[in-house]
Amino acid sequence: MSIAHIEVNGGDISDVPGKPGKAFSPAEPPQAQGANCNWLDDDCAQYGMDGGNGANGVDGVGGGRGGNGGSIDFETDIINGAVKFHAHGGQGGRGGDGGDGGDGAKGGKGGNGNDCEFGLVGGAGGNGGSGGRGGQGGRGGDGGSILVQCRVDNSTNSDPLDANGGGGGKGGNGGFGGAGGYAGDQGDTTGYFESSSECPFPGIPRLNGQPGQPGGSGGSGDGGNGGSVALLITR
Repeated sequence: MSIAHIEVNGGDISDVPGKPGKAFSPAEPPQAQGANCNWLDDDCAQYGMDGGNGANGVDGVGGGRGGNGGSIDFETDIINGAVKFHAHGGQGGRGGDGGDGGDGAKGGKGGNGNDCEFGLVGGAGGNGGSGGRGGQGGRGGDGGSILVQCRVDNSTNSDPLDANGGGGGKGGNGGFGGAGGYAGDQGDTTGYFESSSECPFPGIPRLNGQPGQPGGSGGSGDGGNGGSVALLITR
């Protein structure tokens, strides 16, 4: 036996919010000052500046709320399992993905020795920014109302009235963490010279930056509230 469905369901949300753009990634710092060479006293070159950290990603946008179910007011002589009434809430929308974190900058180049001192090591690389958190899933729509009046009810165990709340949407995915920046280049060591006591070696090489952590997933949306249903027997 085929079943007829009378429906005034709330609309499901299928659109997914767009992912934000990648967060800010700073530029490499300028090269550090080189050595100052003169016949009285040489000034050492400067160490390279550390690279800046990438900005954290933007959190994703929350999903849309499902539509609410409508209202049915139906009168008939006999109701049986061949007809069912639906006024359930719509499915909440999926949350948008979080934005990716910015990349850390490469460390600045160390100052040049300028034929009288060592060129010094570059700066440390900047850390990548964390990815943004995924958006919260949208809330399900509330169930509507169904009122069916009949003289004879032959729908035993067929559950003909459906005004359930809609399901919550799934949360969005977290954004990717930004890449860590490379350590800066060592300044140029040129010419023939005797190292001074103030700057006897080029320095300890600095480290690359750490990659950013991925963003967490957004939580699922809440389900909608159930509606009201009534099947009344009239005489």
